[in-house]
Amino acid sequence: MREEREVKNSGGAAGALSRALACALALAVLAPGAAAAAAMYPSAGSTSAAFLKLGVGARAVAMGGAFSGVPGDPYAIYWNPAGLAWLEGEKNAGLFHNEYFQGLGQEFLFYTVPASEVKLPLAGRARSGVYGLGLNYFYTPRDMERRSGLYEADPVNPISPVEGKFGAYDLAFSAGYGWRAREDLALGAALKVIRQSIDDESGSSLALDLGLLKEFTRGGVPYTAGFTVQNLGPGIKFVSRRYGLPLVFKAGLSRPLPSPGGLLALELSKPVDNYPSVAVGVEYPLTGRLALRSGYRLRQHGNELGAWSGFSAGAGVAFDKVSLDYAFSPFGELGNSHRFSVNVRFGALPLPAAVRAAPASAPLPAGAVSFLFKSSPRALTISTRGVKYSVKASAEGCGLAAISFTTLLRGEAPAEFRAAEGGLPGGVASGLPAGLRPAGNWRLDDLPGSVQGDIVMDFRLPASAAGPGEAVLLYRDGAAWKEVKAERGGEADGSVAFSARAPQSEYYVLGFRE
Repeated sequence: MREEREVKNSGGAAGALSRALACALALAVLAPGAAAAAAMYPSAGSTSAAFLKLGVGARAVAMGGAFSGVPGDPYAIYWNPAGLAWLEGEKNAGLFHNEYFQGLGQEFLFYTVPASEVKLPLAGRARSGVYGLGLNYFYTPRDMERRSGLYEADPVNPISPVEGKFGAYDLAFSAGYGWRAREDLALGAALKVIRQSIDDESGSSLALDLGLLKEFTRGGVPYTAGFTVQNLGPGIKFVSRRYGLPLVFKAGLSRPLPSPGGLLALELSKPVDNYPSVAVGVEYPLTGRLALRSGYRLRQHGNELGAWSGFSAGAGVAFDKVSLDYAFSPFGELGNSHRFSVNVRFGALPLPAAVRAAPASAPLPAGAVSFLFKSSPRALTISTRGVKYSVKASAEGCGLAAISFTTLLRGEAPAEFRAAEGGLPGGVASGLPAGLRPAGNWRLDDLPGSVQGDIVMDFRLPASAAGPGEAVLLYRDGAAWKEVKAERGGEADGSVAFSARAPQSEYYVLGFRE
């Protein structure tokens, strides 16, 4: 009996926070009259770390949390770590604040950085992908009453006296990585360190999130499908009992709307401690910088806190480096939730103009030839920052036969742009490394939008110009040349194919080591 009383007063108190949060999210008993309209899941409120169920990022929350299939948002560290792969070429830092009901509050901090800019111990630098860090903090006011429970068996006065007040907090630190396994497939993983504390009791655990995103086209419309498993872990132990984590499986789908900048998202979710739910979210831009959002989540057997508890709405405004977002969510008689987030971007940024499709801005040097590249852009993701396109372009008769890259634009992508071949200025050519035999050079100063990540280049050179030796692609980085290896392909019609991947630069030189 002594052990049972200890678990009730200590472990039960520790589990009380999780159960209270789970009730706030799922239990109909907290909303009078709602139980008649919504069935309660048999094991509802049985998991720990219920704060992990609360979404982060006002944009995602305003869209009903239908975000597991939406790539390119910095809050992907929470929703689907595979989405981090779309942030290559830029850094992001931001803060999310949740003014929850009944005095509860939540803060979330995040930071993303291209993996190529970080050197890890033992592992070194990754050539591609994006790292993400997140800190999720949930807290309660210090107004919960502490009672011993010693008088609960007293038939006359079963209420124990108040012995003071206390608060509680939950904390989760996430470290994730998202990368492209293929051009149309991204994978991601995030490791969480979780800690819960209530009064003088606490518990910790580890958890893992896994995710993937797949791009495909149907009927000429680009789609992104996502799948994620969140909170894989052993659970949190309080005193003598272990409570499982809120494991959840999500599958999502997103596509652009016919209007430029619009987004439609759908998600199916199945948590271990509740019935399945379906969510739909929409984002519609009013201007190039202002967007409205709304969403709805419906649980099987009805929403516990009433029909309106599944509704959400919000708005966002985006500038070149900063975006601000707001979301509103009602929770029936419990109150309303107001959520705010701010995101600051570094590195590659969208252009303020709509589309830059003019001829090359700098005059061609002597000996240079301008080639017209015809492109086939495909929209990937859409937000108030602009439209992110995957662009594949080719030019007839040019040694640089084709290029592929991802770019961010405010509007439609151009169907063509120009690039120059030959005519490398003398001052630039003088810095080429010794022992290199140049076979061709190109200038790409007219690529549309803000290029994100590396550019994939396919070359076609006459067999006489290819010759023996290792093929390398040099690109101009400030006043210096840097190089990457060029892969040799097949031969056809007296020409040899080469391919290489390099960051955006003004000048490129394909050469061979003698």
